[in-house]
Amino acid sequence: MSKAVKLAEDFYVVSGDKLTHPWDASAYLITGKEPVLIDCGGVDGYPALKRNLGELGVRPQDITKVIATHGHWDHVSGFAQLAQESSAELWIHEEDREQVEQGDYDRTGAFLYGKPFPALQVHRTLNDGETLHVGRFSLEIIHTPGHTPGSVSLRLTDGIHKILIAGDTLWGGYHTKVGSDIDAWGHSLDKLLTYDFDLMTFGHLPPTLVYDAKTKVAEARKQLGAYFNPWFKPMYETFQY
Repeated sequence: MSKAVKLAEDFYVVSGDKLTHPWDASAYLITGKEPVLIDCGGVDGYPALKRNLGELGVRPQDITKVIATHGHWDHVSGFAQLAQESSAELWIHEEDREQVEQGDYDRTGAFLYGKPFPALQVHRTLNDGETLHVGRFSLEIIHTPGHTPGSVSLRLTDGIHKILIAGDTLWGGYHTKVGSDIDAWGHSLDKLLTYDFDLMTFGHLPPTLVYDAKTKVAEARKQLGAYFNPWFKPMYETFQY
């Protein structure tokens, strides 16, 4: 099984389809006295996530909080196991809170995996424009609805790096079941282009940083909504072709 990947000093990717489980979205660890996860992957990938954390000397009980980019199965359902092994808190935007607390099968995207979403306690909501201090980083919350109503992107800065953590605001899927809104999504991408960043990572990406990031967000904005794919295969299905 692949290991955690260092993206910058004190900043690692610890979950993803190449690191933990084929269904997992990327999740990130900020190390320090109070380690924090940004997303935590799905239920099935949790054992591998735990191993990857252990390689960095971090135990589940060391995690203080999970900051969620949005409330989908592949991004946060693994918190159910983390909560059993720690006192970590789950922080998410208010617009995605209800679906997570109720374990809504459709709005959490669980229908793509054919598995229930474990109802999770949300301890705090994230607010657009607030800045969190995590280790030696500043983490600015940017509300970017479109993929889901409560999607957020995060701008991570340390005086040297300016990294956009876009979650599924970049190249995420669209479906009315999860509350997607193409007009809101366009406004969110326009909003991101007003921020200063030069590096980027997002929800479904090999464990790396993307350079010339602002140009790529601008290109994604031009691409948004050009065509929808009604033949997307649920993750749990296998076909002959």
